[in-house]
Amino acid sequence: MAALRRLQPGQFAILGVVVIGSLLMVTRDQWDWLLADGDPQTTDVEAPTIAVEEVDEETQRLYRISPNNGSEVRYVVTERLAGTEKTTVGTTTVVGGDILFDLEDPSSSMIGEVVVNVEMFTSDSNLRDKRLRHDFLASTHFPFARFEPTSVEGLPTSFADGDTASLTLTGNLTVKETTNEVVFVGEATITDGRILASVSTSILGSAFDVGPINIARLAHTDDEITLEFDLVADRIDLDATDSGSLESDIPADEIAGGAFAEHVMPVLQANCVGCHRSGGPGWSTLALDTAGDAAAIADDIALVTGVGYMPPWLPSKESPDFLNDWSLTDDELGILAEWAANGGGLDVAPDTPLVSTAPLLNSIRRDIVTSPAEPYVGSLEQKDDYRCQVYEVPDPEGDGTWITGMSFEPDAASVVHHAIISRVPASALPEIEARSTEDDKPGYECFVGEGLTTGGVYNIAGWAPGQQPSEYPDGVGIYLEPGDVIVNQIHYHFDHETPPDQSTIVLQTATPDEVAAGLRRIQGSAYTTPAEMPCTPEEIATGAPLCDRDAVLVELAGLYGETAAYLPDSMIRGCGGQLSDYDQLDGTVAHSSCDLAARNTGTIFSVLGHMHEFGASYRMTLHPDTPDERVLLDIPVWSFEWQLNYTPVEEIRIERGDTLRFECWWDRSLVHLEEPRYVTWNEGTVDEMCYSSIRVIPDP
Repeated sequence: MAALRRLQPGQFAILGVVVIGSLLMVTRDQWDWLLADGDPQTTDVEAPTIAVEEVDEETQRLYRISPNNGSEVRYVVTERLAGTEKTTVGTTTVVGGDILFDLEDPSSSMIGEVVVNVEMFTSDSNLRDKRLRHDFLASTHFPFARFEPTSVEGLPTSFADGDTASLTLTGNLTVKETTNEVVFVGEATITDGRILASVSTSILGSAFDVGPINIARLAHTDDEITLEFDLVADRIDLDATDSGSLESDIPADEIAGGAFAEHVMPVLQANCVGCHRSGGPGWSTLALDTAGDAAAIADDIALVTGVGYMPPWLPSKESPDFLNDWSLTDDELGILAEWAANGGGLDVAPDTPLVSTAPLLNSIRRDIVTSPAEPYVGSLEQKDDYRCQVYEVPDPEGDGTWITGMSFEPDAASVVHHAIISRVPASALPEIEARSTEDDKPGYECFVGEGLTTGGVYNIAGWAPGQQPSEYPDGVGIYLEPGDVIVNQIHYHFDHETPPDQSTIVLQTATPDEVAAGLRRIQGSAYTTPAEMPCTPEEIATGAPLCDRDAVLVELAGLYGETAAYLPDSMIRGCGGQLSDYDQLDGTVAHSSCDLAARNTGTIFSVLGHMHEFGASYRMTLHPDTPDERVLLDIPVWSFEWQLNYTPVEEIRIERGDTLRFECWWDRSLVHLEEPRYVTWNEGTVDEMCYSSIRVIPDP
């Protein structure tokens, strides 16, 4: 039974039930108590009731808000979905609570806790609803939002049945573990048999850690969310005990007939199911285990594929053709779009399994299989965890190791999002040992790359779901000196479990004959470009101290050492410019460009661009502003989640001294900052980079 709250004289609490809603078309959760079709079901939960004792039946009425009795709670938010701005509305009717109304003295009225089942929010997108319940409302752990009214203004001292009062309702809203005071404005009508109340307010999603949402290439929402309530409380007997259950099932979708098996199913099985299956690397995002799973989100599948969000292939057509391109063809996109437009129907049973048919294009010998010494276990308190793990490479002869092929094999595939693999020289081992003592877990935290300052470290591979094993051309390899190790930055994404992970790196090594014949080392060079993004005029006007660049540099020195404070200016000097060339904004967007000389001669093996979460666009160009200009990598809409080494299909020649242009764009609106700050080059989550890498196969 909910505890009663007696309001101060002159105050009255009619009702407040609020649930915060945010948007994003990405995830589906898999809780132990999910229904077979993936829809949520909360069990054994009753709506809160008021404990009524010594009630005067002549002067008091008990009203009850019961699930599905006509009440409706809505969130309304502005969403930019695939470039189109729209107003999105989510609704739920699963609401419960009691009101004890005093006819003679409204100020003595009482209200118990009122709650709403947050799993029951529905909008025009099943995929959005699943993500809302999962990532933002965290209904695995917090299935209900709770509201405790504290005061109301505007209720008359006396009234007749049917009168309407304008109200200002104040109370404490709790979503997940965050409680804030909110104020609703609206009106209520009270009759003998029913209370009808309509109230609304605007809140900031960031105040409850549920927004704003920014998903590169797909969806962005405003921070401001409007909450609307049309509330119905029916009069009941004072001795009533049945409050109604907050248990509720979302009904299964009615799936129309359609040509699924011949056309749609092969596209999904070849391009989607390999990752998006239960227990797979894309499981926390969405599981397409059955035909019914796909049909339930047909419109969403058409949307996310149509805008290029899935499969996640970032390079534009201005880039060269790359190996292992997993983007969909125009024909495949057309098949999915037509299927969804015709109702997303099935011509197979909804429980028909979807099984991946994606082939393994490359295979390598498993000459060395290495893993970290201990498994790593993360924490649900850090959902996105960047951890560097150290992999020793056996070298019994002490003469180094030639690597001619490499692959990464995730252990706990459901939580391993991506990996960035680097060769680290033996001279860096003391720094690794020092970093590894920062906490009591294997490896060390590293948001950016391998997180080391020792020279001679360079990236040799990357992995994301769908990445194929790499095999280098004949006569070419990566050489590890005696004592060198591999450091692997793994991005873990923890949803509702933290399984131990001891992911494996597989190495194909050169045969004795290949070593005797002579091998050429793949050469890798890194190029850095300034990253400067000042505060907007509006942010500066707030007087935020960290909008001052010098103040940010002092902070960086305290966080990462004195060297960190000098990095931004050294990047500018390296490009032959000055700060005024870079510290400009176009609205909320900053741009940086730097021309540098190529350091290697040969054939380009792979290219890589790297930015952080403010990243908006990236481009790498060979021979810029000449007739021989060639774009090496163009990513018009950046995503921090997908950073790969891209290997061109054709042979692209590069000479030492050739001009390379590196360009990065950042957008302040992509990241919500609690406190505005000047953003510059450095290691942290609120810092930025414009980093590029080119690996070259030298001439014979």
